[in-house]
Amino acid sequence: MPKNIPRTGKRYRPKTAVKGKRYLCAKCRKRSPKPVKTPAPWYCPRCLAAMAEKQAAYE
Repeated sequence: MPKNIPRTGKRYRPKTAVKGKRYLCAKCRKRSPKPVKTPAPWYCPRCLAAMAEKQAAYE
């Protein structure tokens, strides 16, 4: 039985992409070269470094 049953409409559309299909960074929308296996949101390395730098400034 298929895991995802394709349907149309807002009621059936998931808010986050299916595991393995998360390609865009949540901040800059840059596309990942490979499918992302981690839970959403996913951030590209550049945005992750910027966020870590910002967090280090607060501490």
